[in-house]
Amino acid sequence: MVTADNTTAPHPVADSKPPKPGFDGFVPADDAEAERLWMQHIVLIDALDNRIVCPPLDLTVPGLKILESGTADGHWLRHLRSCIPNPERNTYIGTDLNPRLFPTSVPKDCQFCIHNISEPWPEKEHRMFDLVHQRLTLPGGAPTPLQQIVRQLFDLVKPGGWIQLVEAEQIGLESGPVFDEFLDLVRAVFDKTGAGWHYAERMKGWLEEAGAVDLDEVTVKMAFGKKNQKEELNEGSARITAQAMKGLVMHAKMMKDLKTNLNVEQLDTLEERLLKELTELGAYYPIRIVWGRKKRENEG
Repeated sequence: MVTADNTTAPHPVADSKPPKPGFDGFVPADDAEAERLWMQHIVLIDALDNRIVCPPLDLTVPGLKILESGTADGHWLRHLRSCIPNPERNTYIGTDLNPRLFPTSVPKDCQFCIHNISEPWPEKEHRMFDLVHQRLTLPGGAPTPLQQIVRQLFDLVKPGGWIQLVEAEQIGLESGPVFDEFLDLVRAVFDKTGAGWHYAERMKGWLEEAGAVDLDEVTVKMAFGKKNQKEELNEGSARITAQAMKGLVMHAKMMKDLKTNLNVEQLDTLEERLLKELTELGAYYPIRIVWGRKKRENEG
């Protein structure tokens, strides 16, 4: 694990490889979607040099309470749990607006609950968690101001605990024209919903305004398709990224007066054209990870 001051701390999570889906007592509700989410997860974790948790939280301490907002099928929680010694001593909670992907069976120390991030969290959950994690979820809370959503998440962190936020920059690095079309569409959709697309660069400031200390951040590049040098991730990263276009395009077509440079033909062929480009050229997708700590009761 790389700590907030960029030193290396000995920890069992530091060099953990992602376990394969279906182990550790988690039974997925949708095998195909679980596979897609898992591939996305391991491509990002690979970009992070297999770091699951960036802040210097001692995960060997028993009795931890860990919450993941926007959990989908719980793949991040499951991976984290598999890396912790005696994980059954802790409590793991995953929340999402849509329960469709919640696992049909989980270990006794895990819970899955419905929650809309645009709404305040129950008072009983405030200041209860050692670690709060949310990834690739924040813009989905619009039109609620994203700063408010971050503040509400920080309410859940106990004194001395940590929050970790992970979001895409929505810019392309060494990408081709079709990947740029994808980014144009994403930015147009987020502008229309009120989220905007500069939110990742603002997360650190929002956490600071909420009262977080020991703030730090890092940006990594998710490598898709040919840009990914690992054979086991090359094809899969291209495939699952292209597959995600189906839902994005469907959502975009439902929005009135969407300001995008893409015409109907470009929208209808985006998935197949992106798969071809990622297979032949690849792309980098910058992801920003921000973390901070809540002051302890006796801190000034």
